[in-house]
Amino acid sequence: MRSRWLRVNGYQLHWIEAGYGSAVLLLHGFAGSCADWAPTVAWLAEHGYRALAVDALGFGRSEKPANAPYGLVLQSDLYAGLLAALGIERATFVAHSMGGKYALATAIRHPDRVARLTIVATDGFVDPSPLTIIGGWPVIGETILWLSAHPAVVRAFLSAAFHNPAPHVNAELIERGREAISGAANRRALTALSRRYAATDLTLTGLRARLHEIRVPTLLIWGAQDRVFSLNNAETARREIPGAQLVVIPQCGHFPHIEAVRPFRGLLSGFLAQYG
Repeated sequence: MRSRWLRVNGYQLHWIEAGYGSAVLLLHGFAGSCADWAPTVAWLAEHGYRALAVDALGFGRSEKPANAPYGLVLQSDLYAGLLAALGIERATFVAHSMGGKYALATAIRHPDRVARLTIVATDGFVDPSPLTIIGGWPVIGETILWLSAHPAVVRAFLSAAFHNPAPHVNAELIERGREAISGAANRRALTALSRRYAATDLTLTGLRARLHEIRVPTLLIWGAQDRVFSLNNAETARREIPGAQLVVIPQCGHFPHIEAVRPFRGLLSGFLAQYG
């Protein structure tokens, strides 16, 4: 597995990559990183795909500018720009949570770059919470992040996101979650991202009203016990994305690719094979 960097549209992006063949671009969720997808990258490479898991701008090992115009426009432009720079005409997007709305935005704004969509427990179909909005306030936002980075708080958040947390919420996952919201650079970037909530929201940007423009095969994967984005959100996404197929995995929370590896990979493998 290779770790790579490239400057795209003026910003330094990092991703991990393995394999050769049709391209699959994997996008992580909030407070996540490309490491969340590392096992999936290795598995896809073994099955004949070129898999690339990208750290979103402001996350992981990608650049964390405090003054970037964070939002769906910027992020979708960066993913399209990365594919263009790598000479990849089109890729299948596999995207979790926050990454889901970035993938949907890319499919709308850069349809020539998206071959298929596998959207996992996606953000984009809920109203903003007061905590999300307050998180963008100077000082207060960074204080919330500082408090949230305590290992006990990270463990509690992660535990709530899994149906059966015991096998999955381990020291490595907790440390990854803690690192994602620790340090001055991370906190400045996350506060800047929260401050631009309207630019990152599918509804407020007008992109949700354009979901009907999506014409590529779309698979929605959801955990039956997802307490972050409920099944009501899954049904809303299914109705609003043309032709979308929804599959619900039982006894699974917000991280199907971690908590239900075998059924998740079975669904993804079948979807990729079905549409070449």
